[in-house]
Amino acid sequence: MNNTVLITGASTGMGEAATFEYTARGWNVVATMRDTAKANPAFATLDNVLVTRLDVTDTESVERAVAEAIERFGAIDAVLNNAGYGQLGAVEEVSTDQVRDQFETNVIGVIRVVQAVLPHMRERRSGHILNVGSMGGHVSLPTMAVYCASKSALQNLTEGLAKELAPLGIDVTLVEPAGYSTNFGANYRRPAGPLDAYDPAYDAMRDFSGQAVRGDLAKSMAAVADITGADAPPLHLAVNTYGLKMVRERFADLMDEYARWEHVTSKTD
Repeated sequence: MNNTVLITGASTGMGEAATFEYTARGWNVVATMRDTAKANPAFATLDNVLVTRLDVTDTESVERAVAEAIERFGAIDAVLNNAGYGQLGAVEEVSTDQVRDQFETNVIGVIRVVQAVLPHMRERRSGHILNVGSMGGHVSLPTMAVYCASKSALQNLTEGLAKELAPLGIDVTLVEPAGYSTNFGANYRRPAGPLDAYDPAYDAMRDFSGQAVRGDLAKSMAAVADITGADAPPLHLAVNTYGLKMVRERFADLMDEYARWEHVTSKTD
């Protein structure tokens, strides 16, 4: 029997690319999305793909999709929590409602899906949960602080989850991409109260985006598919070497800063 993976946010970008990569490896794929009318028409030509609705902000739709997947394929062997979006704006510009919405999708939405599949995986004492984070979870960026904060929260959630599930035979991986040429940026949600004072922050973000090296989406999702269900998969998987370079530089800077102020820290014991 073929293994089965459930993918959230499969209508575009990484989720869409991952659907094709898993099917190429013989996996059954449950390609979920908020609006099934937006599914790639090619999905309908694949015998091992089930397209169904799942909104990570709606517990009932999550539970229904998980039940449908098990009914169709008999089991869920892996989950790729990919659904999410980016909130643009300086912290002062973003409304508290927009902050709540960002965390509702990018963090609580992942928790909903995990909680829905874990009883099934615990019973089988096997499974692989892959959460799509971001290098922005390590390196926060101007006008993207709220989004990066949600991915930082997801990083810590994933690391703690891995420790909880290891004794149960369930693997956990945080997939950490950087930039791609997808519609992700075009779908940013705009800040509620734009302020001219933050024009330099937007300029800095544009400069960064212009210099960033884009990753190859198909190759990245192929790497994710390759490690899914593998023996001893990584807890962290960087996809896009430019993002990995950013994180290495950030941690080097962090250690340097701690060292410069260690004479103060040493007085706090």
